[in-house]
Amino acid sequence: MPRSHESRFVELKIAGRYRVVPVWATRLSFQIRPGLNFDKRAWKLWKPTLLLLDSIIKKEKLKVKWVRIHSHFNVKRDISHAMGWWDSEARAMFLCHFDKETMLHELGHVMSSGYHGDPWAKATIDLYRKYLKGRELNRAINHFVYYLSARRVYKKIYGAKPPKSLEPPNIWLNRKP
Repeated sequence: MPRSHESRFVELKIAGRYRVVPVWATRLSFQIRPGLNFDKRAWKLWKPTLLLLDSIIKKEKLKVKWVRIHSHFNVKRDISHAMGWWDSEARAMFLCHFDKETMLHELGHVMSSGYHGDPWAKATIDLYRKYLKGRELNRAINHFVYYLSARRVYKKIYGAKPPKSLEPPNIWLNRKP
């Protein structure tokens, strides 16, 4: 199919429900599952992260069966669920935030024990350093060192005390479509 059709949408039955997804999302190595009431205007925000996720899964030879994504335009207060999580049994990733940092954090779980221990911290910081640059990398590390294991791994890698961690902001707050 020519690239001009990539921005078109198709309706597919996904996990027992009909969903409207862009053609490019049907070519990912994992099934994409937009949440209920997913606002299709959010696809443009999700596309760079999902394409990067797909390339990393292939490059690192990881097994992810499906990814659930959300949209939360116009929220006025924090969302009551996590930014992302990994279900190792189902081989499924849930992503609320469309940033690369959250996606790489969850891939760290895919590549390790699944908990926020040292193996996860090592895998995650390696992913950050490999796939993020500049301000994006600095921001990710700042949020990463919130975890004790991440602070230990940071100190081993950089030989210095980690920066003071800031809680990651909710990227959906007051975001317009």
